Amino acid sequence: MKLLPLLLLITSWTSCFFVHAGSLELSDGQNAYDLKQFGLFFHDYDKQITSLSQLQDLPQLLKPYSIQKPHIKPYWKWSKIELINNTDITNWYVSFGFARLPILEMYWLDESQNIILLNEQSSFSKRPLHYPQMYVPINILPNERKTLFIKYQTFANAPAKIQIHPPEHFNNTVQLSLLNNAVIAGVVIAILLIVLVNLYFNRNLTNVYYAIWSFMFLLIVIDMAGFTYQYLWPELGEFATTFSIMLMVLVPIFHLLFVRSFLQLKHHHPQLDNIYLGCLTIYIVLVPLALYLQSVFYNLLASSLMIVIFIYTCYWCWQQRAPGIKIFSASLLNHVLFVNVLTILGASFGNIFAAFDISTYIKIGYLIEVCLFTVAMAVQHKSVQRQLVYHLQNQVDALNQSVLNEQRNSQQKSEQVKKQEQRLFTDLSHELRTPLTVMKIQVESLQHNIVENVHESYSKLHDKIDELNDFINILMLVSDSRDLHFGLNIRSTAIGPFINEVNHSCLQKLNLQKQRLTLNCQLSGIETINIDKNAIAKVVEEVVINAAKFGGANVEVILSFIDKDEHLIVRIEDSGNPLTYEAHQLLFEPLFRQEPSRSSLLGGKGMGLAVCKKIIQAHQGEITSHNSLLGGVCIEFTLPKSFAYEPV
Repeated sequence: MKLLPLLLLITSWTSCFFVHAGSLELSDGQNAYDLKQFGLFFHDYDKQITSLSQLQDLPQLLKPYSIQKPHIKPYWKWSKIELINNTDITNWYVSFGFARLPILEMYWLDESQNIILLNEQSSFSKRPLHYPQMYVPINILPNERKTLFIKYQTFANAPAKIQIHPPEHFNNTVQLSLLNNAVIAGVVIAILLIVLVNLYFNRNLTNVYYAIWSFMFLLIVIDMAGFTYQYLWPELGEFATTFSIMLMVLVPIFHLLFVRSFLQLKHHHPQLDNIYLGCLTIYIVLVPLALYLQSVFYNLLASSLMIVIFIYTCYWCWQQRAPGIKIFSASLLNHVLFVNVLTILGASFGNIFAAFDISTYIKIGYLIEVCLFTVAMAVQHKSVQRQLVYHLQNQVDALNQSVLNEQRNSQQKSEQVKKQEQRLFTDLSHELRTPLTVMKIQVESLQHNIVENVHESYSKLHDKIDELNDFINILMLVSDSRDLHFGLNIRSTAIGPFINEVNHSCLQKLNLQKQRLTLNCQLSGIETINIDKNAIAKVVEEVVINAAKFGGANVEVILSFIDKDEHLIVRIEDSGNPLTYEAHQLLFEPLFRQEPSRSSLLGGKGMGLAVCKKIIQAHQGEITSHNSLLGGVCIEFTLPKSFAYEPV
């Protein structure tokens, strides 16, 4: 018994619905009527109902709008509404919430002439009212009952907000629509100017994407407002459709590019960056498909799938500490709410919001998003400027420190040069004093006739003079800053025979009963090299002779030839005594001997390695020294394989 009142209430409500479904009473004091609440609808997915008579023959097709389903391809929508005019107003106006519709036909039942007939090729001048938004006037006399049929098709199958307005409310709606669209367009233009100025002073890829995306948003605003169709191409209805589709399919591409570039996902989140690249690929592939089908259904489907990715991106951004990142996250969340959830899922796919003004929500959502993006970029740029000032100050401080260090190093080098000059002068004096003393003794002996063999004394004098000349020539050679390249006989030399000759020559310089020389060749593919083989052979022999002299009676020497990249490496190691760090630094300097007493018992004047260095440099090579793993000294020099030379 307790359920009886409830059943009576349900029965009463149901009967009321069936009685009033498809009819609308126009009364005083009402601003606008939403036809989706009162009318009956039929979504013709296959476009089979082409005329009003066909629809009248199948009245069972018409059902409430709430149970209609979306579809992939563009389709026609039929609407039937019975109007009862209980006012003294004759002129009424129908609006659709769009600037234009690809298909729009309106009929009065039992009247031969249609109210309006527009298609994709129709020009702007065929409209009964020349306003940016689509408005159609209808006439119904007081106390008259008339049945109105509407056949229409929307872009992307979006729901149309079909309303009937009295004259006064119509005038207010037109003026408010123009004002809102003008204000939104003006704000976007102002933001776009700021973006362009920022792009002029900060030319980077993020600002380029943002400028393009902001410009396309401006085009969306003026296109949805109807300004493009009214003022730019009023006679090109079909092009206007293609232009609208192009905007809708390109905007998400540049939006993703901007988000990806702003967040620097490639460096900070490579996995998420790969997901964005995959989404970009999908959007790009869908561009020609949308133009072919003249529908953005699949693009909207892809955008609905982006909800999860955008929400995760917002979550990730919120955890970062970069400047402006939280504002950026709020902007992206706004995009998800207005565009992805309310517009695409709520209206285009779900029919959740029957009276949903899709164009208004899109424009407002994009406007909020652009404003937040601009603020986020301004905060980021301000932080970047502070960082630049900070880094500039650090660079100035570092430059001052570098100048001080350079002055200090210059002073130290000057002192080192003075010490080196003093050492060189001392060594040179010592080297010259010995032969001069011998020559003085010989001359005094000749003067006092105390020599037994005069000719032998003169011969000794000539030998010392020749020794001094050779010493001076070598000293001039190693101290001259000019290159020896043009004094060398550089030829293309077969590497195999050259190594055999050098190895044989070095073996003759050693006491093979006690000393040992090992040849190590690591050559892969090298057959010839451009060198002066006599000069390079003398370098190797000089190093081997030094190893034999200073390495001890039982010294072991390893001679290695190594092919590495574009160079030939020659390495001579011995098992003698190692050198100090200071000795390695001076080893290739003229007149250097490790013994402080500068004893000549082992022969030489400390010029051999200096000449070697000069020869290697003339071959555009480099010579170095360090202590060997064998226990003694390792001298290594590199020679370029493709040394350019001019045959003599």
